[in-house]
Amino acid sequence: MVKVRGPMMSLGASGTLADAITFSIWKGRPYVRERVIPSNPKSGAQIGRRAMLKFLSQYWTILATADKATWQDLADEIVASPFHAYIKQNLEYWHNFLSPSQVIARAQVGAGSNRAITTCAWEENRIKISTTATIANQYWGIIYFASLTTPIVEAVGKAIIVELDIDLLARDTFWTPPSVATWYFDSMTFSDDGVLSAAGGEQSAVPP
Repeated sequence: MVKVRGPMMSLGASGTLADAITFSIWKGRPYVRERVIPSNPKSGAQIGRRAMLKFLSQYWTILATADKATWQDLADEIVASPFHAYIKQNLEYWHNFLSPSQVIARAQVGAGSNRAITTCAWEENRIKISTTATIANQYWGIIYFASLTTPIVEAVGKAIIVELDIDLLARDTFWTPPSVATWYFDSMTFSDDGVLSAAGGEQSAVPP
């Protein structure tokens, strides 16, 4: 950042010139800097990891106090809070295509619900993904996968949404795809102690 006086032969200036330099004001002082385009990569793997991170972050607060306490030893080991230990370990599981767990000791004895996709349909610029469930088991979450090709090979790089699964009600989830095309979808549920279910079965959404 370079501070300037009388920028552009004026008392002040703002904006970008020739896609090269940007004028602005910081703490009341005009300055000029090289134009920087923020990086926001949207590869499949990054989208899949962000989806899981969002899920884990949002639903930490609803975990039982006793479940949260199981993360304390790992938190002490890495010098962090139990929340950060829970995020760190579960993202490592997800990196290896293993489901997260509410407690650090993964019993892995009970599957999630049998929620699965029933239909997918375009609605204007987005796709409605409809699911139903009849068996609860030790349900916690559901992962949606999307692909332009079939059959879908479920992987972190194909995951688009991770959301809470704690009831048996029919549900509609909406997703805005990056392109108008025929998209294929599948889903997998996971339990509160780290069991990832088999895929529920592919469905497709064909543009009108």
